Amino acid sequence: MPVPPETGVVIHGQDLPVAEMLERARLAEKLGVDAVWLVQLPSLRDSAAVLAALACVTERVTLGAGVLPFYTRPPVTMAQTALTVDELSGGRFALGVGSGHRVTGEWMLGVPTGPPVGSMREYLSVVTSLIRDGEVHQTGDWYRAHAVYAAPRRAGLPVHLGAFGPRLAELAGEAADGLMLWMCTAAYIREVVMPALDRGLRRSGRSPDGFPVVAMVPGAVSEDLAGDRELLRRYLAAYARVPTYRRMYELSGFGDELTRGAVSDGMLDEIAVLGDEAAVRAMADRYRRAGATQVVITPMASAHNDRALFTRTVEALVGR
Repeated sequence: MPVPPETGVVIHGQDLPVAEMLERARLAEKLGVDAVWLVQLPSLRDSAAVLAALACVTERVTLGAGVLPFYTRPPVTMAQTALTVDELSGGRFALGVGSGHRVTGEWMLGVPTGPPVGSMREYLSVVTSLIRDGEVHQTGDWYRAHAVYAAPRRAGLPVHLGAFGPRLAELAGEAADGLMLWMCTAAYIREVVMPALDRGLRRSGRSPDGFPVVAMVPGAVSEDLAGDRELLRRYLAAYARVPTYRRMYELSGFGDELTRGAVSDGMLDEIAVLGDEAAVRAMADRYRRAGATQVVITPMASAHNDRALFTRTVEALVGR
């Protein structure tokens, strides 16, 4: 499988009309970004539907779901969704699936969730079998599926696994085509994620060389550092209350800050980037050195609503 693109951008849908999301995807493609990703949140649009629209208005960029929580779709439906968007895009789609969060799946959506590693292993098996082979016949502890896909399909459609902890990162190396990371520090990727991924890859008989590792980082070029830092600080504080993120940040050395209920300047600077174009480029270099093969920026704060700052952020990332 070829190495994935080196740069990407998330088009976040909060407060933006769909028409503006399409315009930003076209703009990002024009500026030279290699991939456009959408995230899935229970309070926003269905990202797969928007990706289908993006497939019809872009020509070159990879379009990615980063990520679709596995409890939002049965695995056969997830594979159907991915194959449909891929066909619409002419073979430019990358599927990212993840375990999501128990509070989202069970409390907000009312969907029971199983042990992340065991249930995700079976889920991935169903999805990848239908994509690669066009059919699946599986009976497991969590998922049972007997299905055939009769429409045109690209057997090489990549399925990335979103992960936080080492066990899921190891599973990505065993059973997925790539690994997706969100709001991890570069040090955490280098010291925790990459060794776990390497164990999984070697267990599956694959080399770590060129295996896709997609690191998504919040931030932007900013002209209001004080205001934007405060917005992003509150954003990170909300995520830090989610158990999976909290554990990751504790492993990253931020346990004292979390105990005090605060996001320090040091924690903010390790997880996100705000500043000028040079700061964005330095961030990308830091994550590449940690092991990321594709660095994806999520323009936030002022750059979320300001198209000019969005443009400057993307230009900085791609080196224009």
